[in-house]
Amino acid sequence: MQPTDVTDFYYQLPSNPTQIPSQSWANYNTSTFQLNRLFNPLYHLQITPQIQELNPQLTCFNSNSTSDEADEQQLTLINERKQRRMISNRESARRSRMRKQRHLDELWTQVVWLRNENHQLLDKFNHASERHDQVLQENAQLKNEASKLRQMITEIQLSSPCPSLRALEEEPGSGLSQNE
Repeated sequence: MQPTDVTDFYYQLPSNPTQIPSQSWANYNTSTFQLNRLFNPLYHLQITPQIQELNPQLTCFNSNSTSDEADEQQLTLINERKQRRMISNRESARRSRMRKQRHLDELWTQVVWLRNENHQLLDKFNHASERHDQVLQENAQLKNEASKLRQMITEIQLSSPCPSLRALEEEPGSGLSQNE
């Protein structure tokens, strides 16, 4: 506060306040109160003892005023806190929604990757299964051909008058023995 700032504005009161008509006395108190509030924004914190002694009703008015202003300030503070909390909750909810959306996107990416991987594995399995079936068919065909060839050799050996073919049959490692 600067030395030139006005903090209070006092009136000279007569020695006998009863000489002043009651209506003008009320106007005097009101104008003093209004002038002090006008010149000093912190007036509600500084109640002068002279005015309190002269008019107890004014003291009640001033304390009611300060209590009303304090209540108003407290309500303003509560409302500001509610507003900040509401904004904070909105931001928190927005961040939560963004986190959930990001997680959902990651899960969908994983689902697409797993479906692709599953499709590739099914293709490989189907190819291996087809190849397995082909190998089983080839194996059965080869066994059938081997059986036919053995049977043909046996028939040839039995019907052949040549002893050299019978000797082949008895040689180990020739692959033509019937024990195989």
